Amino acid sequence: MKPWRPILFTGLLCLWMFLMPAGACGEGISRMLLVGCDHFLTQEDTAPSSRNNVEQMEAVLSAGSVQPARVISAPDGIPGSDALKSLILEAFQDAQEGDTSYFYISTHGLWEEAEPNASMTLLLSDGREEGGITARQLFDCLETVPGRKILIVDACHSGAMIGKGELTSFRHLFEGGDYRIICSSGACEDSWFWSGQNAGDVRISGGGYFSSAMALGLSESTGHAADRNRDGSVTLSEIKQYMLEMHGASTVYTYPEEDDEPVFTYVPDPGKDLTVPVGNIAFEESLLSGDHPEISFSFTVYQTIRLAYQIVEQQGGHWDFANARIMYDTSEMYGAFGDAAGYLMPGFKERSIQLSSDSPEGGYVLFQMVVSRENQLSIAASKVICVPPAQGDPHMRLRVDADVRLGEGQEIGMVIFHESPMEYDVVLEDLDGNVQGRICSRRISRPQQTPETASTLSWNGCFADGSPAAEGTYRFRVRGYINGQMYQTYSEPFAVQW
Repeated sequence: MKPWRPILFTGLLCLWMFLMPAGACGEGISRMLLVGCDHFLTQEDTAPSSRNNVEQMEAVLSAGSVQPARVISAPDGIPGSDALKSLILEAFQDAQEGDTSYFYISTHGLWEEAEPNASMTLLLSDGREEGGITARQLFDCLETVPGRKILIVDACHSGAMIGKGELTSFRHLFEGGDYRIICSSGACEDSWFWSGQNAGDVRISGGGYFSSAMALGLSESTGHAADRNRDGSVTLSEIKQYMLEMHGASTVYTYPEEDDEPVFTYVPDPGKDLTVPVGNIAFEESLLSGDHPEISFSFTVYQTIRLAYQIVEQQGGHWDFANARIMYDTSEMYGAFGDAAGYLMPGFKERSIQLSSDSPEGGYVLFQMVVSRENQLSIAASKVICVPPAQGDPHMRLRVDADVRLGEGQEIGMVIFHESPMEYDVVLEDLDGNVQGRICSRRISRPQQTPETASTLSWNGCFADGSPAAEGTYRFRVRGYINGQMYQTYSEPFAVQW
């Protein structure tokens, strides 16, 4: 995890765990282990961020209609891999087939490009002793636990555990039907934390961008905003889509792709009032151009708040939080709060804000809605805005890792190399050029901190309607769009096998 400290306040990207009540996805029993490490010997302390995350997780679970059979929490760290293995065995000792075991961890993550995925290391420390556990060691321990395992990993480079967000190998240890995994960042990406402090009269308690977004998406206070079809269950694919829309500081990756198994359930109550200060946030676009330099969005204010917009640009491949710009919402100045900027009364709001990037090659902007209420700051939304260059060929090329047999938990990995930000489509074609199905449509590229500028995707062999591709030889076609100009490239032929 990495720190950042803007002028107005300090913020974090840390993972917030999503949980379902026991029995929410079947008749089995649920158990949970939560670990948070804040004090380290070789890395920067993150206190009290991980502790707060663990405590919030317990609060989320306790709000469920059915409690898990066992909850073990270690919010103040553990000294090493032996201690973690002992906790895993204790927490899940009587798990059976049909049960669900949740493991959540918030800590520093260590990994470097070209290292094996299995060597990705989660740092473990209690401030006096420090060790670590590799993905291989964690997998070996969890393999002894029967039933379904849900892993929620909050750490820098956590995507390496599942072969996501990197350019070399997409294979990983956790392939198979027993695992559901969500990672706070790609293999090459940092996560960001705030450690908690007082800034004048404003209290910042320590927490996370990711955790805030996840909590809001699953919370009753927002009407469970992550549940796109409002059917009372939130799937892994719904969570991923929600987080990609509302959380911008890193890229969320999940395994398996497009998984529609419920991981969180609730009883829908359409008549229940929303209690979040700001909700129903909707962005009209994620792409800026010279002809359209504005970002338009809408939201509903439920309680009187003070609202500001934070603009963070990319510098050297990283978010430049230290030079973030703050703009207060001035639309309702000179009203009930005199000439104080940022104060908004309850009601539905629509806004358009002009953004720009000074780079002729284009770039990315992180746009955040910052809410101040009762002297506490929170992030209501965090959105990546793509700014393509005015013109120019992105010089795309494709790498496909297709030496897999689908249907056994494996996925086909793809890297789209492109020299500038862009919008893109991916379709599957046969060798005669006939389109067999669409993988994604008008997706916006986003920074992933890879050594070469690229977008990484994984495909499970099924189309949007759930139908599988027939066995045969195919190729991917990618079309990139930059300010109305279309460019395309093809992958080498590969075989789809089941």
